[in-house]
Amino acid sequence: MSTELLWRIDEIRGLIDPYLPVRDVWFDGGRPAFAVDHPGDLRLRFEAVRRVLEPLGLLPALRRRRDTTLLLVLPAPAVPPVRYGLHLLLFLATLATTLAAGYLQALPLVEAGYLRDALTGAAAYAVPLMAILLTHEMGHKVAAARRGVQASLPYFIPMIPPVGTMGAVIVTRRPAPDRDSLMDLGASGPIAGFLLCLPVLAYGIRHSYLVPPLGEGYISFPDPLLVRWLTEWLLRPPEGLVVLGHPAFWAGWYGLLVTSLNLLPASMLDGGHAVRAALGPERHRLVSYGGVVLALALGYLPMAVLIWLFLARGHPGPLDDVTPLSPGRVVLGLVLILIFLVSTVPLWSLWWQ
Repeated sequence: MSTELLWRIDEIRGLIDPYLPVRDVWFDGGRPAFAVDHPGDLRLRFEAVRRVLEPLGLLPALRRRRDTTLLLVLPAPAVPPVRYGLHLLLFLATLATTLAAGYLQALPLVEAGYLRDALTGAAAYAVPLMAILLTHEMGHKVAAARRGVQASLPYFIPMIPPVGTMGAVIVTRRPAPDRDSLMDLGASGPIAGFLLCLPVLAYGIRHSYLVPPLGEGYISFPDPLLVRWLTEWLLRPPEGLVVLGHPAFWAGWYGLLVTSLNLLPASMLDGGHAVRAALGPERHRLVSYGGVVLALALGYLPMAVLIWLFLARGHPGPLDDVTPLSPGRVVLGLVLILIFLVSTVPLWSLWWQ
């Protein structure tokens, strides 16, 4: 336990008492924990305590232990400096690798006479895909700013073709204030990215090509439900013809794949945040094991391994882990389930081609 916190217990108790009357002082994992009563609106009272303690470099956290409400007091983590150069370098590197991936995808289309040049095809793939990833991460960033959560700029992750990227991530510096905020943080990115996928897919499908079935040497990728519905609506492919995707089509397709990967209900993924907000710590851990099984069932083998490795870290949860999720955020969680169902790309068939 921090010696400073030990010496300041009486001072801290005096700051908490006006809002959440303290009945007893416990020690939870070596940290001071105050058993409190919460007459009236717990959410508002906790917010008042947070505003009082944060200027002192302290973070309060509400937890339930059996029938007791505990307020833990933790030292606030230091905020590292923003590394603008690293963020820009990763963005440019990922732009380069996605352009290379788009160029390689476009070459067969140019040779077959469908595209005029491969550079145009490269841009048609890389630009919308980078826009989808940026929109996804900035959805998180905006939600974090609105909820008072310090978050980094996006870290883009370059990868060799044929995809060119492993997506992007942002790093939050402190836990979400409450369960509603945690749900917002988890939902904002997938919803924002998904909404941009819609026009990208519509453009890509409308500019794709109807061709006779391709011979050996071509891999047929399975399509998510949304792509199947949009293809039937926008192209109405006749019997005996298949769709040869325009580069923008693949940008939207990979955008949906990234969305479905992030919405796996496990660990610290976006779907894991939503599960943690809705169901609490114990059920989150159980559902996370189910997320590993689901990833395996869908053919997301690397993601299943990553989830398994991160399971031991658990999930910190929100600061206020006692106030239940609001009805509006329950609806938001159901929206995420729907997005996951229409975006999921079943990849198992690729392992047998």
